[in-house]
Amino acid sequence: MKVTVLILLCFTTLIIGCASLTTPSGGPKDSKPPVLIKSIPSPNQTNFKGKTVELIFNEFVKLNNPKEEIIISPSPGKNVEIKSNGTRVTITPKDNWQDSTTYSIVLREGVQDITESNSPPNLKIAFSTGPNIDSLNMSGTIKNLLLGTPADKVTVALYSSDTFNIFSHTPSYFTKTDKNGKYKLENIKAGRYGIYAFDDKNKNLKVESRTERYGFLAGKILLENPKDSVDIGLIMMDSRPLKITAIRNVGTITRLRFNKYITDYSIQSEKDVTHAFGDNLTEIVFWNPPIVGDSLQLHLVARDSLQTSADSSFYIKKTNIKPIKENLKWSLGAPSVDSETGSFKTVMKFSKPLLTLNFDSLFIQLDTTSTIPIAKEDISIDERSKEISISKILDKQLFTGKKDPRLTLKAGKGFVYSIDSDTSKSISTSIPILWPEDTGVLLLQTNTREENYIIQLLNKDGKIISSTQNVTKYTFKNLPPAEYSIRIILDTNKNGKWDPGNIVKGEEPEKVVFYKTSNGKQSFPMRANWEYGPLILRF
Repeated sequence: MKVTVLILLCFTTLIIGCASLTTPSGGPKDSKPPVLIKSIPSPNQTNFKGKTVELIFNEFVKLNNPKEEIIISPSPGKNVEIKSNGTRVTITPKDNWQDSTTYSIVLREGVQDITESNSPPNLKIAFSTGPNIDSLNMSGTIKNLLLGTPADKVTVALYSSDTFNIFSHTPSYFTKTDKNGKYKLENIKAGRYGIYAFDDKNKNLKVESRTERYGFLAGKILLENPKDSVDIGLIMMDSRPLKITAIRNVGTITRLRFNKYITDYSIQSEKDVTHAFGDNLTEIVFWNPPIVGDSLQLHLVARDSLQTSADSSFYIKKTNIKPIKENLKWSLGAPSVDSETGSFKTVMKFSKPLLTLNFDSLFIQLDTTSTIPIAKEDISIDERSKEISISKILDKQLFTGKKDPRLTLKAGKGFVYSIDSDTSKSISTSIPILWPEDTGVLLLQTNTREENYIIQLLNKDGKIISSTQNVTKYTFKNLPPAEYSIRIILDTNKNGKWDPGNIVKGEEPEKVVFYKTSNGKQSFPMRANWEYGPLILRF
């Protein structure tokens, strides 16, 4: 018996001697977050002269992405050392804390317990290196402007300098939004500030307009009392100056590339030159004419969405380089017919400019013997975008007495010839018919003092389904069952489209408002054979 006890004691001693700090296993789940029991400096302490801020918790803690989650405002500099050791977290800036400055440290999800990764909720400490602690605050919401959705983990920043540039300077104060797009800036000194919000993907506290969403208010805000509901909408807008980055002549084709998307351009030349947008709006493609001499000079003026322009003269020429052959690609679009009005529409897209169209090869097939021709007057051509839009009113008798006449849009071989003399193959596609019993109707009514506005109906992906302008009552018809939302653009410059403004000129984007249901939702369902509304749009 004594031998057994002796062996047990030795075994127990061996286990204890080999023990190390690990996450406990088994037992009830730890749902309680760490509690801050002491801090140096203490909350709201003034005249702090130390180099390191120390936070002491009631249990062992670990760091979780501290450079991203722990927000120190104003920033004490790029190099800040954040460490955890047992129950302690220390924060030490390489450049020390600035004199006579109020600092705010928000931990967010940056500190967690070691068992269940619980974070202390809403833990913040403020202190001052001078005799006074600033106490003003402001809050609001950041959203994606054109979608109306909350923008989380977005940096919201204040600046006080009149010569401040959000693309090259760092802010005076900053914080980040939560998952609902909400933010709160605290411990701000009274004064006049500019405010902006941005993604800050590279975490340098500067806006990179090429890759990051941003938004701003044009005027400055006077902070003398706490300020609520300062809201900003984010957009993705490249604010770099527009310029040509490459001109490449290959065979009979010249490609002109820009550093960003353009919205429009004009060309001046002594000879006719065929040109169009390339695969995207950062490129213009020229098909060189049979010119006399080695080259042809062109003058170009291109504009971007900020209405800034690039004005340049350059030469295009033929070369002996053999280009990669690209076959003509095209589609019949997504045709449809409104059974009540007989309206047929579609937009066909092409990969190259077109030389000729053979209208005898384009028609709507009714049955094996009956066809409806598409005539020249039924189409419009957008040469730059390489699109053909078709709009034709069909006989409404086709949709009386039988539900599905089975219409087919057909384009025979040789319907079009491209600028490279290659032609189209024979293709066809069925034409869906929009019947009232299969679709819904949406009634709208506006209540506003605004004179110029655009109402857009969007699908769940944010794509514009239909739109109208400056109406007090309107009906959207033939809506397939789906989720929709309504976006209202305040068209302040009366040009019939949304304008993104210009941060360089201090011009804000045109205001965007979304319809909200009675329960606060932005989207609403449409069902077949259903009339929804009237929805009252107040803005």
